[in-house]
Amino acid sequence: MFKKILAPVDGSIGSKAAAKKAMQIATDYGAEVTFVYVAVDIYSSSRLSNEDYNQLQSAYMAQGEAMLEDVINEVKIEGVLTNKKMLTGHPAQVLLNECKEGGYDLVVIGSRGQSLMQDFPMGSVSSRVVQYAPCTVLIVR
Repeated sequence: MFKKILAPVDGSIGSKAAAKKAMQIATDYGAEVTFVYVAVDIYSSSRLSNEDYNQLQSAYMAQGEAMLEDVINEVKIEGVLTNKKMLTGHPAQVLLNECKEGGYDLVVIGSRGQSLMQDFPMGSVSSRVVQYAPCTVLIVR
């Protein structure tokens, strides 16, 4: 049933739990898991020079890459094919585009990520993905 699973990660406890669940599901179905980190593009909301923007965005991407590697190594299960992607933009929109373009059967996402609004029962990114994804979405708490 599930052959391609998308697992967005952002370093939050919820996204780590979702990554672990994605790997368990992949084991059960013989699926592959693509872990994705979406770096918010800071340029649209900043007044940085091009040089400062490039340095800051590079640092942000490097931090995301390291976090992505850590999560993958933490949840790794022998025999499950994994991929990783680093993307940039508004997280919800980027994830929805990736769902459509990548032909995923399932998205496994944490209920809340790294945001300032920790008191809401479901984060804005996971909420938008649930509403608009073209495939099944599993929310993990």
